[in-house]
Amino acid sequence: MKLVRGKTAWDLAYRSGLSAAIGRRYGGIGSVFLFHHVVRDVSVHLNDDLYVSAGFLEAWLIALRRARVDVISLDEAVERIRDPGRGRAGRRFVVITFDDGYADNFECALPVLERLEAPFTVYVTTDLVEGGGRLWWIGLERLIEENDVVDVAPMGRRFSTASFREKADALEAVTRWVWTDVGRRAPRLRAVFERHGLSSSAAAFAAGLSREQLRVLGRHPLATIGGHTSGHAWLAGLSEPEAYREMSDNKTFLENVCGRPVEHFAYPHGAGGAREAALAERAGFETAVTNRVGCLFPAHRDHLRSLPRHPCGGSRMWLSFMHAQRHGMRRFVESRGGRPVVTL
Repeated sequence: MKLVRGKTAWDLAYRSGLSAAIGRRYGGIGSVFLFHHVVRDVSVHLNDDLYVSAGFLEAWLIALRRARVDVISLDEAVERIRDPGRGRAGRRFVVITFDDGYADNFECALPVLERLEAPFTVYVTTDLVEGGGRLWWIGLERLIEENDVVDVAPMGRRFSTASFREKADALEAVTRWVWTDVGRRAPRLRAVFERHGLSSSAAAFAAGLSREQLRVLGRHPLATIGGHTSGHAWLAGLSEPEAYREMSDNKTFLENVCGRPVEHFAYPHGAGGAREAALAERAGFETAVTNRVGCLFPAHRDHLRSLPRHPCGGSRMWLSFMHAQRHGMRRFVESRGGRPVVTL
């Protein structure tokens, strides 16, 4: 979310009508918004880019209603992509999605979504429900939260993590280092966790939806459950059989728990190329979403397994920024006025 630099600029763009004017070309017919954690207080979390408050989520849904924007299910969005005239007088729409499958989606987000009757999709990673140890960012945040000094031998660094500011800075530094080569560096954190006596599997299990919560969501009339691989794998770094197994095993697991078909998928880390799109189709997913920023257009009917989304999170989220995103302004800025339609 580094693009969010100043509330005044986004307020001005939205309130002046600039973002709406840009939206005539870049806003398409709707948008998919990506969230992770929903909590009561974002400020107490070290990595606030993955968090929004329940109050903010509620304010955003109310703002959409006031703007006469439909909040719809992913299935309905697919129908509107195929038939743009579908819906109420062709009104624009928003789809709300959550990645990974955190327990707070059930505990904090669900009451808000129910109160406002807002459909939503949760893309669930098997390891987050079963307590697998491959979700490195969860273990890393727990490690830094619980220690005043953290040695990250693969980096050759020792971090003082006594204060909240030091903890947040250390988390940002290690996360940035991992992301430089996530496929190779993330597995090297396992030895760091072990040295500090931390179980990344237990950390994931504590953070994730329980099987019973997943079952409840699987039956919920507002909820759609989607796949997100077994271990939140960086699919591009796997062989084709390995990547396919990550997708298909996760799909089977979710269908067994929820007792209903799972037809939608989100690429972990938002990284899905042509090979991954083909694998998603082979695994039986009707759609797949990325983290590429942009709005939805009728042209996406031919690219249903590479749909763009708007990532959201952090204490720097403002309603004006969210509205500007659904107008496609962020795509306009990042593409420097380039092609509005984002595909592979």
